[in-house]
Amino acid sequence: MKRLIHPYGDLTGGVWLRGNLHAHSTQSDGTRTPQAVIDDYASRGYGFLMLSDHNHFTSDEDYQGWDNRGMVLIPGNEVCGGPHLQHVDADRLVSPDGGPQAILNAIAQAERESGRGFSVVNHPNWMGQFDHASILQMREWTGYIGMEIYNGLITILDGSPYALDKWDMLLSEGRRLWGFANDDAHRPHHVEFGWNVAYVKDRTRAGVVEALRHGRFYCSTGVVISSIEVDGMTVRLETENARRICAVRDVGARQRVVDDRVIEVTVPDDAKYIRFECWGDGEQFAWTQPFYVEEHVTGPVVSPFLNEWQATQRFDHLTLAEASPEHAATVPFGPLAVKPLDNKTYGMVDVRPQIDEKPGVVYVRAEIDSEQAERRIFTLGYDGPLCLWLNGQPIFTGPGVNPAIEDQVKLFVDLKQGKNDLLVAFDSNNGYGWGFFAKLLPK
Repeated sequence: MKRLIHPYGDLTGGVWLRGNLHAHSTQSDGTRTPQAVIDDYASRGYGFLMLSDHNHFTSDEDYQGWDNRGMVLIPGNEVCGGPHLQHVDADRLVSPDGGPQAILNAIAQAERESGRGFSVVNHPNWMGQFDHASILQMREWTGYIGMEIYNGLITILDGSPYALDKWDMLLSEGRRLWGFANDDAHRPHHVEFGWNVAYVKDRTRAGVVEALRHGRFYCSTGVVISSIEVDGMTVRLETENARRICAVRDVGARQRVVDDRVIEVTVPDDAKYIRFECWGDGEQFAWTQPFYVEEHVTGPVVSPFLNEWQATQRFDHLTLAEASPEHAATVPFGPLAVKPLDNKTYGMVDVRPQIDEKPGVVYVRAEIDSEQAERRIFTLGYDGPLCLWLNGQPIFTGPGVNPAIEDQVKLFVDLKQGKNDLLVAFDSNNGYGWGFFAKLLPK
């Protein structure tokens, strides 16, 4: 049985607030003072705002020196060390050095230390080749929770303000990313191009950030969504002013189109996700977050994943070419749990604690008990180079690219009767790797 996983399950006890997370001031390359930017957005009825000056951190303390004009002000900045990354709800300035993944790692580390902050990829389709952040880069990076699917400034610069193409490609490949719409305002006429409308239950910084982090918002350039209702696999969406609504599924295919302000769609079981585009007059749009299709498990859970593993520490100077079952037999292993059913990376053998964002190799092993000698199907998804051995014999070597997605690779394995030893040597991918998925299926 399938079910929909989505962020709109509890739209009670709160209020919809409109806000912008991408605006610049004279603290970097904007033309107006921070107070002038705040005054402008407040006069337009915005509920929240983040000043995101380039490589300049606007803190909670900074905001205390200005009049918030009734808005919730969110600390942060735009980190420009290559493709631009938005650090939302930051508590510190992150260095732009080291490249995008190093920046994303630093933001993740700040979140672990403070409980605050998340990353968004800005204007992916800016520039002449629509490649400010290429699809190859975005596939490789880990640690960001969303991307700008609309950036207003790019309406007057090279490239496209829309990045729905890359969003659909990544969603179709298994990534779970929220879509954001922002102005990227540098000058007075850059305001009110696109915004995020969040359902906020606590009208504070923490309340707004909680809604954004969990995807309880939609994006708009003018269309207002008035109701989102879900009943099983059926979604009913109502707007105030849409003239056409499209239900979009895997790789951008249109599941249904209606020329109305209301749509109701029963999501097919074979979809990976569905999202809604609402078209109004001119260039007015609204976009919901994705509704993900998942298997709904009732009763006892029988996991398809190998879920009992042990792991070693990280060996700094070991390479995959040097790794071997003989070496693994000489080092200590400790228990390692896979991600549980209610986790978004369910089934992943997560070796990030062992890797600690540093280069090296970690050994991971599992014991497979087979009632008889038989051939089985083994599937892998992995984001770091790895080598596998079964009962001491090599069975697979792979290069490893981000992200790790279930069932990227399938191969036959021959089990012997009794206990079988599966050994994995996992290269940390220069500290960027998370781990791997591993399943053992019937032939």
